[in-house]
Amino acid sequence: MNLITRQRAPGALLLATATLSALVAAPASHAADVSDTKLTWGGYVKLDIMYSHFSDGPVPQGIGRDTYIPNQIPVSATGDDDAHTYLDFHAKETRLFLRGESIIEGHKVGGYVEMDFIVAQGVGTEAVTNAYNPGLRNAYITYDQFLLGQDWSTFQNMGAIPDVLDFVAFPTDGTVFMRAPMIRYTSGNWVVSLENPETTIATNGGGPTYANTDDNNLLPDLVARYNFKLGTSSLALAGVARQLVDKGQVGNVTDKAVGYGLSFSGKVPLGDSKNDLRFMLNGGDGIGRFLALNTVGDAVIDDDGRLKTLRVINGYLALRHPWTDHLRSSIGVSHLSSNADAAELGVNATQDVTSGFVNLLYSPFTKMTFGTELRYGERNTVADNKGELMRLQFSAKYVF
Repeated sequence: MNLITRQRAPGALLLATATLSALVAAPASHAADVSDTKLTWGGYVKLDIMYSHFSDGPVPQGIGRDTYIPNQIPVSATGDDDAHTYLDFHAKETRLFLRGESIIEGHKVGGYVEMDFIVAQGVGTEAVTNAYNPGLRNAYITYDQFLLGQDWSTFQNMGAIPDVLDFVAFPTDGTVFMRAPMIRYTSGNWVVSLENPETTIATNGGGPTYANTDDNNLLPDLVARYNFKLGTSSLALAGVARQLVDKGQVGNVTDKAVGYGLSFSGKVPLGDSKNDLRFMLNGGDGIGRFLALNTVGDAVIDDDGRLKTLRVINGYLALRHPWTDHLRSSIGVSHLSSNADAAELGVNATQDVTSGFVNLLYSPFTKMTFGTELRYGERNTVADNKGELMRLQFSAKYVF
């Protein structure tokens, strides 16, 4: 991380920045030393150009065409093809962060705020202004070994993420993907957190999306992760236990259930070469909210009016290979499978999703990357109908 010292800020800024801190994964930064507080800012600007071909129906302008979202792949109920192809330009992945670090009476105190624009479209349209709304990604306070605020779920291992152009799809259907407000404690290799609960439930005939129960949960999700080394490999084993609750928000049902799951992930260097394998394997009952952007929800209301947890397994495997000091590629496959049943969920619910990608990235210098990426995605419903996505993406990214 390259730091550039700026002029001292006025005294009023000291208090305002005392709650801003560092994130290890931040792409780049500039820093200003302000007495006992260091203020750092950075981010990146990114342009994405995407050709997207959907085999089974139209997809409206929005997140389904901005990034890879498995449940946004249309699937024809009749099996008839209704292909649509789109060309989209956007700069929504552009990211900004601000952080600060202080030593106050012997305690390490800080905070971090990060935003991008991968949210709902702003008031402008592609015809005129192409305005995008900013969206909060992470915002937290750090106090010694504690983190208080919103961050990636402790169930996620960010160190195992493949080197891809589509950051949301890394790869979506095979990974844990959730950010949430939490209280986290780190001690050595152990990380434990209490995270904001939310139950996602489907009703029969509800289609590929799952309804939220609007914070009916009274117990937080309990998550623990153990990070460890095995030779040169960096590995992580994580577990989650949670309460699922509906108090009549979905299907006029009041019931509770228990969800639980495990995740094993890591990054494995291959011999003395610069190649590496990155992988993740997740599974459990009632943890659909944590996996693949809620492609399969936590539970379904069965014929007896009770919450029935949904079992889901997903994972990915990706190989990264540097061709030269400036040119590299990654190739990967991912899959998600569930025990979704047509009798309980309706014929449009997702049974499984499979995708693959290959890319070529060129970095003429450290802070600039140009790349192209080919992605294929396939969504299968419980009625055994299939929809496909083929996408070619071009990107330019400058980190500052």
